[in-house]
Amino acid sequence: MISNKNMARMLGPFTAILCLFLVDIPEHPAAPAMLAVALWMAIWWITECVPLALTALIPLIFFPLMGIASGKEIAPRYFNSIIFLFIGGFLIAQAMENTGLHKRIALNMLARLHASPLQLAIGFSVATAFLSMWISNTATTMLMVTIALPLLQRLMEEHKAENIAPMATSFLLIIAYSANIGGMGTPVGTAPNLVFLENLRVSAPDMAPSFLEWMMVGIPMVVIGLLVLFAVLGPGLARLPWQVSDGSALKESLKELGPVRFDEKAVGWILTLTAILWMSRKGISTDSFTIPGWASLLPYKGVDDGTVAIFMASLLFLFRSENSGTILNSESFRRLPWDIVILLGGGFALASGMQGSGLSAWIGSQLEFLREVPLPLMMLGIALVIIFLTEITSNTATTQVMLPILAAASLASGLDITSTLLVATLSASCAFMLPVATPPNAIVFGSGHVPMQSMVKAGIRLNLIMIFVVTAVVYLMRPLLPAI
Repeated sequence: MISNKNMARMLGPFTAILCLFLVDIPEHPAAPAMLAVALWMAIWWITECVPLALTALIPLIFFPLMGIASGKEIAPRYFNSIIFLFIGGFLIAQAMENTGLHKRIALNMLARLHASPLQLAIGFSVATAFLSMWISNTATTMLMVTIALPLLQRLMEEHKAENIAPMATSFLLIIAYSANIGGMGTPVGTAPNLVFLENLRVSAPDMAPSFLEWMMVGIPMVVIGLLVLFAVLGPGLARLPWQVSDGSALKESLKELGPVRFDEKAVGWILTLTAILWMSRKGISTDSFTIPGWASLLPYKGVDDGTVAIFMASLLFLFRSENSGTILNSESFRRLPWDIVILLGGGFALASGMQGSGLSAWIGSQLEFLREVPLPLMMLGIALVIIFLTEITSNTATTQVMLPILAAASLASGLDITSTLLVATLSASCAFMLPVATPPNAIVFGSGHVPMQSMVKAGIRLNLIMIFVVTAVVYLMRPLLPAI
């Protein structure tokens, strides 16, 4: 009996071979081979029949063998500036975790917001979303669940468990969903954001937004997303029994941390300065005024966000930790998520191969009929497909497959490429319905306090609402981003 995974493993290369024999594109001789590789990667990524990073290495092997690109041309795609932006951001996030700064930030917010279950939930949500903008949503969720579970357990002991059970479910769902939503706020918040930036740089370099320009759309998206979240889950919390003393454990936890240590201050200053440098690198330009970025004052113009991320992260290897050694050390490199690094690189190689082989141009010519579809309707359709597709597949892999296709279709049909790609990217962070959709969903489901039925019921409502919210935010905020 052949398992589904074995079937998918065979289906990938079989589809590629079939494509080579059946597809002929005379005007782009390398395009059939590129299409074969792209289909193979799409099948393996969507089914996850092999590790995602292994699939991402396929271009490194088959691009040179099939004449799509040489190894020398394609290898740098796996370690470009976007990858270093991710690595630098992840190292700074590690420093926050190593020093416990992320826990202090969270408890400081929560200790001030516990007058009612709804206010406490807002505290958890805002703290989670803020942290998720800078560190991985998985690490953020683990931290917040670690803080929430003892509090919920204490409440169950002091009040009737059946009264607190709905609150526990809502609290944990709010934490998971806030982590997903918070990742949309900055380019480093989640991997699909970086996939968007690289695809736009390959297809339309002049339209790639700066860090600050992204945040001008991302922050409103996070705020509106959290408002929608509380419109769905908030009403039930407002009716629960509560005493002000119920949240006192949070103040006690904050006191236990003691005064702010030097290493925490160092990481806090590095994070703050890094964010300021990211946001001010390009400056602001409008029809009425221009504020130059600091990068324009340098004698050489090669500095980008990846340069900033690595420089600032490297400083954390020099500051001493009060526990032992330095804040970051050689172990920090071993803890980097190299599978995600390779996954991102594979997607960048795929996008580059599609562009260089002419496959993107050919796909675009086949999709020219989309020229007749109004942009808002197209954006709604993209949001619908991506949100429900990411319920069953990795959101990074989904964007790696879909964004190059959407870029080709947009350029050929005259649609705004930034709008179509950005809607797809933000939608990839809106999978709320199933535990397998995102690591935060899986973490709170694994706590034992979130029944599957509750997650599906809340998630389907959020999914459907966010289709319209993401589309509306991108459509209305699009003028803030670069245009041709």
